[in-house]
Amino acid sequence: MAISVDTLEESVGLAGKLGITYPLLADPGLKAALAFGVAMDGDDIAVPSVFVIGKDKKVKFAYVGESVTDRPSPDTILEAATK
Repeated sequence: MAISVDTLEESVGLAGKLGITYPLLADPGLKAALAFGVAMDGDDIAVPSVFVIGKDKKVKFAYVGESVTDRPSPDTILEAATK
């Protein structure tokens, strides 16, 4: 699942454009971003972040980027998800 700060309509459009098959949730009010501590100061956007949650509902992996272009590699995420 992914969460975007875009509106629901924008998230649906983005999912279709990118062929995303997993749930893409909308967080236009930044409630989730603020709860996870990833809202970018002074802007209505979130820092690119990845959280892998285990079956025990605990965070197994967390990556919070330094800028909008700072993201972990897909291999890094997959490795964390399969541990």
